[in-house]
Amino acid sequence: MPIHRVFLNWNRPGLVAAVEYLVERFGGPEGGPEGAPGQLDLSGVVLVTPGGRSGRRLLEILVQQAEQQERVLTPPRIVTAGRLPELLYEARRPFADDLSQQLAWVAALKGGKPEHLQRLMPAPPPEDDLAAWLALAEMLARLHRELAADALDFSAVADCGSRIDGFREQPRWQALAALQQEYLRGLDRLDLWDLQTARLYAIRQGECRTEDQIVLAGTVDLNRSGRMMLDQVAERVTALVLAPPELADRFDEHGCLRPEAWLEAPISLATEQIEIVDDPTDQAEAVVRAIAAMGGRYRAEQISIGVPDEGMVPYVQQHLKQCEVPARYGAGRPLASSLPSRLLAAAADYLEAPRFSAFAALVRHPAVQSWLESKGLEKGWLVQLDEYYADHLPYALADEWLGRGEHCRAVRQAGDQLRQLLRDLSGPARPLGQWGEPIVALLVGIYGHSALDSSVEADRTLLAACKKIHGALREQGSIPAALTPSVSGAAAIRLLLGQLAAETIAPLPDRDAVELLGWLELPLDDAPALVVTSLNEGWVPGSLNGDLFLPNQLRRALGIEDNDRRYARDAYALALLAASREFLRVIAGRRSADGDPQMPSRLLFACDEETIARRVMAFCRTAESPRIACGGSELRPGQLQSRFEVPKPRPLPEPIRSMRVTEFKDYLGCPYRYYLRHRLKLAALQDSAEELDGAAFGTLAHQVLGEFGKGPVAASTDAEQIERYLSEELDRQCEQCFGKAPLSAIRVQVEQLRLRLREFARWQAAWAGQGWQIKCVEASPQEGKASLLVDSQPMFLRGRIDRIDFQPSTGKWMIIDYKSSDAPSTPEKAHRRGEQWIDLQLPLYRHLAVGLEVEGFPGEGPPGLAYIVLPKDISRIGIAIAEWTEEDLRSADRAAAEVVRNVRAEKFWPPVQPPPDFSEDLAPICQDGQFRAVLAAEAAEGGGEP
Repeated sequence: MPIHRVFLNWNRPGLVAAVEYLVERFGGPEGGPEGAPGQLDLSGVVLVTPGGRSGRRLLEILVQQAEQQERVLTPPRIVTAGRLPELLYEARRPFADDLSQQLAWVAALKGGKPEHLQRLMPAPPPEDDLAAWLALAEMLARLHRELAADALDFSAVADCGSRIDGFREQPRWQALAALQQEYLRGLDRLDLWDLQTARLYAIRQGECRTEDQIVLAGTVDLNRSGRMMLDQVAERVTALVLAPPELADRFDEHGCLRPEAWLEAPISLATEQIEIVDDPTDQAEAVVRAIAAMGGRYRAEQISIGVPDEGMVPYVQQHLKQCEVPARYGAGRPLASSLPSRLLAAAADYLEAPRFSAFAALVRHPAVQSWLESKGLEKGWLVQLDEYYADHLPYALADEWLGRGEHCRAVRQAGDQLRQLLRDLSGPARPLGQWGEPIVALLVGIYGHSALDSSVEADRTLLAACKKIHGALREQGSIPAALTPSVSGAAAIRLLLGQLAAETIAPLPDRDAVELLGWLELPLDDAPALVVTSLNEGWVPGSLNGDLFLPNQLRRALGIEDNDRRYARDAYALALLAASREFLRVIAGRRSADGDPQMPSRLLFACDEETIARRVMAFCRTAESPRIACGGSELRPGQLQSRFEVPKPRPLPEPIRSMRVTEFKDYLGCPYRYYLRHRLKLAALQDSAEELDGAAFGTLAHQVLGEFGKGPVAASTDAEQIERYLSEELDRQCEQCFGKAPLSAIRVQVEQLRLRLREFARWQAAWAGQGWQIKCVEASPQEGKASLLVDSQPMFLRGRIDRIDFQPSTGKWMIIDYKSSDAPSTPEKAHRRGEQWIDLQLPLYRHLAVGLEVEGFPGEGPPGLAYIVLPKDISRIGIAIAEWTEEDLRSADRAAAEVVRNVRAEKFWPPVQPPPDFSEDLAPICQDGQFRAVLAAEAAEGGGEP
């Protein structure tokens, strides 16, 4: 007796039609012959759905229907198609869990004949690289599961390939078949059963049976083994097909799709139901426009948004949030993104190699940071961490900390606390099951003292994550001893996280939220209004052309899922959506988030030739997508400008009495950014640098040259002697600052600096040969000794002069500043743009040097001002003397005086747009690049308010 097929039409959501069928068949008008009055007894029914969500939703509709009819519901047993087989036969052995199966594959790979492994891969992983072996095992396990789902094994592929012209992979598949048998024998020895093999055994032995009525609801893509099992109980199976009866020839005897019947089938989509836009942001805006076009006819729970490309979810969520439309992503957030998982991942990184970057990432975990502060670390200690890294760029955590003790005291305490916390996860390898207790102890140590409330979303997520982690650890503890590997603590954590890689944490139900669903969930979703994004090739339909082991040609020969079957499944899904939804809008994008071009889905061209031409033209057009303009309270568009107001300067607590000579450049560039940087002392710190930036490179050069100027060879005219001293001093400074094993990039930069210093030595020897003597190095005047008199009031100057030289034969003095930037610059170019001063550092050094009280300075005439440039092009290393006249210097003093007046008057507003160079660290505060910042600049120029 064949399976009974029932066609429910598709002019309404399929779940609603399925529930009506169940009520009619098993309830009757007054309870019916198969049900007592007042009862809706489905206890003898196994209801099979394609996915878990559709099963849960079907039960909800059943409950609603029973309540409306005032019946007592005895619900059916609802399972997914993937879980149905285990209800149809009796397992004779316990099943091996996923991790045990993976480890059994590893044992088969390592224990099989070497020639079999050689055919699979010429260069197997090292014996102790468990992660690589597990990755290889998981690849074979996926192949095994997919083929077994269609009642095939590896030897069947080898046999099939022998009948395909040009097939060269038969030896590899024969080797895989031998490894597969070794895998199965390994499980047999452990008295465990492979799930897929158990199903095939039940099919071959004819063991499938059931006393229940099996109802398939919309399962149009069953695999071959599932169909073979249903054939053995066919008289008790009903397939509910969501399609009109006139399309019966497009479905087989199991109610599944006939792929060849759907390849050329037209899909009825109207032009107004399709929107072509540019990138993911435009797609998200199109979603908002579609919801606005619904005109408030649907409640949030009656609207679904399809996201075949999971990467679209954040874009859609953000735009809906801007419009104050609550949204819920049914698939939930990945467990890997939860705080406990991120804690374990960071701990594994640190345990594997105690690099400073791993240490910094671990202590920045919010829970670890709170835990460390509970251990007595002072507030703000993370600033010390960033400062330490910026100063020393350490690669690893060494026993000896660099720099002054007080400079890294809190960071050192944090390191000591972490070593204590992770002590039980360190040490030699142990059997995997022995690591469960230390991992739990780590989580308890960090989270155990926190009061958690499951009604708070963050706490609920944390508890759910810990529960899943604990369950996976219990699974690790139940692995047979013969399969249990000995691993390090870090490797045990990696295995644990690998087990949980596919796990998610579902969000709480929210009837007031628009639901975001994956493509495969849409056909059995019952929301009357639907918007589908990412209707592009690669997403709808997908492609299997790039499969390493099972390319499309081989799949077609084997009769397993191929591109045609995928196309048929997606064509049916889109046809069902078009027929059953009151409102449908599908959106395709021209470009991905990375800017790569995308093709529209072939499904959009399942129509007549004229319509195809129009749609091709629409896709090729690049007209700007319209912006949403919604009125009323139903929907509001996103903000065109940031709500963040750039904070205006506040009166300073006391007058400014001194300035560094370098501050003047910042004020001339932007008074507001000067206020942020020098008056509020705001600065960016980060620990992501992997090499010396320009400032740090210059600091290292200054330190070496400063020591040279104070050292025993400062007056030498011997280039080799100077070079030798500079090279030794460079090594000493590098070890003192960056330790004995600095980053590779720093070692390269040190050698680059050594080349520059070598050429500087030659220049310095010649300069000294002209009679120039170094009189002062790295000198700063005492407080109050140097000033600029402005309006009869002194503005005291602070700063440090790199070097002052004197030539006795001429009585000349030279104030010198070292410049180590890659490109050489003259004082004129650095200080003036046309007639306008943009920097005043060298001119102000004249006033600063007076406060040094150097004997004989400044002599009879004005001192010279110069740069010693150390650029990348070593042929240009030397001195660049400022050719300024006395009038030039007087104009510089006038410009400096005007800066002083403005600073005293606290004129710090508005921010300059466009921003000056090297002010990126203040960009978020100043809203650089934002629409409001541009308006503010325009208003300031016009004298109005932004």
